[in-house]
Amino acid sequence: MNKVYQDIHELCVAGANLFVEEAQKAIVTRGRFSVALSGGSTPRQLFEEIAKKEWHEKLDWHKIFIFWGDERFVPADDPQSNQKMAWESLLRYVPIPEENVFPIPFTETAAKSAEQYERVLKQFFADSWPQIDLVLLGLGPDGHTASLFPGSNALNEEKRWVCPSKTKAPGPERITLTFPVLNHAGLVCFMVTGKEKAEMVKEILKPVSAELIYPAQRIQPLNGRLIWLLDEAAAKLIS
Repeated sequence: MNKVYQDIHELCVAGANLFVEEAQKAIVTRGRFSVALSGGSTPRQLFEEIAKKEWHEKLDWHKIFIFWGDERFVPADDPQSNQKMAWESLLRYVPIPEENVFPIPFTETAAKSAEQYERVLKQFFADSWPQIDLVLLGLGPDGHTASLFPGSNALNEEKRWVCPSKTKAPGPERITLTFPVLNHAGLVCFMVTGKEKAEMVKEILKPVSAELIYPAQRIQPLNGRLIWLLDEAAAKLIS
C-alpha cells in the first residue's frame, strides 16, 4: 500500500497516527507493542511528532518495547548514533521504563555487538523468528534499507537475526537486522521524503521481477503488511 502526503509534516502526522493505532491494537490483543526504530532525518521528525502530548499521552508506555533496525558501530553518545537521535527526539519525552528500551550495544567489534543483540532479541521474543509489531524503515539513494547495502554479505544472511554490515561509503561499520527478521514483522512501514529519492522510489515500486536488484525490494513481509508513506516530492515519478 502506498500513501502520498503533501509534505513531510503531513506525512509525520500520519505516521504518528499509525504508530498510535498499531500500539493500541497490539496492547489490546497481545498485552505489549514492539517496534524497531530507524535512523535518519524523516524518522527524527516522526519521533518529534510522536513526542507531542496529543500523541504520546494516548499510549501506555509501560507496555511498549523499543528496538532498532540498524545502528552505526559508534558509542551511544556519538552524533551518528541512531539511539542518541531517538533519545533526543522522542524517548526522553515519554514515560517509557528504561528496561523497555533495547539499543544495539557498542562492544568490542561490530560482529560481537551483533551477536549480543541477537541474544537480546531471542530472549525477548523466544520464537523461531521474532515477530516485531512495527518496523520503521527508510530508503537510501542506492536502494539500501536498514543497513542492508548493495553488495554486502548481510544480504545473503538466512540464519542470523542480526549481523554486521559494511558500506562502500566512508563511515563506521554498521549492525543490522537481517531480511528474515524484517520480513517476519507484523507491519513494515517505509517513510521516504524528498525529490532526491523519487527515482529510487520509482525503481523499488515497479512490479517485482524475478531479479531483485535493490535491497529494499526484498522487504516482502511473509504474513504481515507493507506500507509506504511518501511525500509528494518522493512520489512524483510513480502513478
